[in-house]
Amino acid sequence: MNNYVDIWDRIHNKSVTIERPISSNNGWIYTAYYYKLNNTPLYLRSNQLIIAGKDCAKNLKRHPFNSKDDSPPISRDEVLGLAYLGFLKPQHLNGWNFSPYPIPKFNLIKTIQQFIELKGKHRNYLWQNNMNQTYRFAFSVPLQDRAFMLECFGETKSLRYMVYDIIAKLDAKFAKPKNGIHWLKYGGEHRKKIMQEEFPEDHPLRRI
Repeated sequence: MNNYVDIWDRIHNKSVTIERPISSNNGWIYTAYYYKLNNTPLYLRSNQLIIAGKDCAKNLKRHPFNSKDDSPPISRDEVLGLAYLGFLKPQHLNGWNFSPYPIPKFNLIKTIQQFIELKGKHRNYLWQNNMNQTYRFAFSVPLQDRAFMLECFGETKSLRYMVYDIIAKLDAKFAKPKNGIHWLKYGGEHRKKIMQEEFPEDHPLRRI
């Protein structure tokens, strides 16, 4: 277990070493997988995890405290992980936006130009090259994730939850599960197997 755990008690999919103390950029989603599998309540988590989670949620960062400034901005995966673990709250989001960068006034022409330039590029290209008109889309929680996040926030009686829940149910039924996020949101043994296959054979998530 310790081979995959960083100093903040977050789980990674690659071995943690002295040279690579943060071995992935997806520690929060992988940690969420671990706690869902173990059905572990909040009070059993370590102080390090709680402090780190509050810091990342408050500042919408991938890594807490003294981590590198040049790491990629937080992703949808990490937002879902923080929400599931109970750290992310509605007040941390500007609407459904988790952009760490200022979003400029909408400009249709620039937006179209930037989307054309982004065609075929890796998703990191948009923030590495300040494609700022795309931020409102790239850093927005997808509709199919919002019911799950509202459940994490304890809001399941509102009209918006019912609307997002319909979209989520359609996603669960028709979208092909490609990673563990589907299992985190919807459960199911077949999705659990897909999630576990993301990790090495000696990883604790494969043994559970």
